[in-house]
Amino acid sequence: MLLAGMWAAGVAGADPVADKHRETVTDDGWTLAVTKTEENLDRYPNLASTMFTREGFVSLKAIAEITGAGTAPVSAGSLALGYQIGCQVDVSTGLTLGMGFSVGPNASLNISWPPSVSLGASASVSPNISTTLKPGSIATIDFGTKPLAGPRASITAEQVQVKIDACMGPVSLRSYATARISTPAADNTVTVYGDPVYL
Repeated sequence: MLLAGMWAAGVAGADPVADKHRETVTDDGWTLAVTKTEENLDRYPNLASTMFTREGFVSLKAIAEITGAGTAPVSAGSLALGYQIGCQVDVSTGLTLGMGFSVGPNASLNISWPPSVSLGASASVSPNISTTLKPGSIATIDFGTKPLAGPRASITAEQVQVKIDACMGPVSLRSYATARISTPAADNTVTVYGDPVYL
């Protein structure tokens, strides 16, 4: 009965995450700003009903803006958006829970945009991004990069599925948004990070 309760643990819940903004003034006199906004995490009990898998859906938006009267023309720029994801304990090499019960090996982190459907251990509907997490490590997953074609650009991601397998501890998520510009005289980058949340 105890095991049954462990497998069914978890309820759906939504957490809004605070907006973040940062800006810098370049040596050329441009003001480069980046904003992370509209972030939300919807947690769901995983469909496999296992204590080693976490599943949720994230939404967020990133905005890059260039203002001011710089002395050199902006020759290139970009905006990137994504997540850093950490798993405390990796059980991909197998875990024994008494009575001869074992789990593994199968460690992967799958984030798909647009949302995709997993079809099993070796097949999935593309596109998706996969990586393997080890204990104490952090994986950085880029949701996308957009070139700046003008003084303002944005990237919006809504209800992107985040699924982490073979993790027996807390799974933490931290969003980031990075704006970059380049002129003949200088290159500048500014990044904001969201508050860490647990999946």
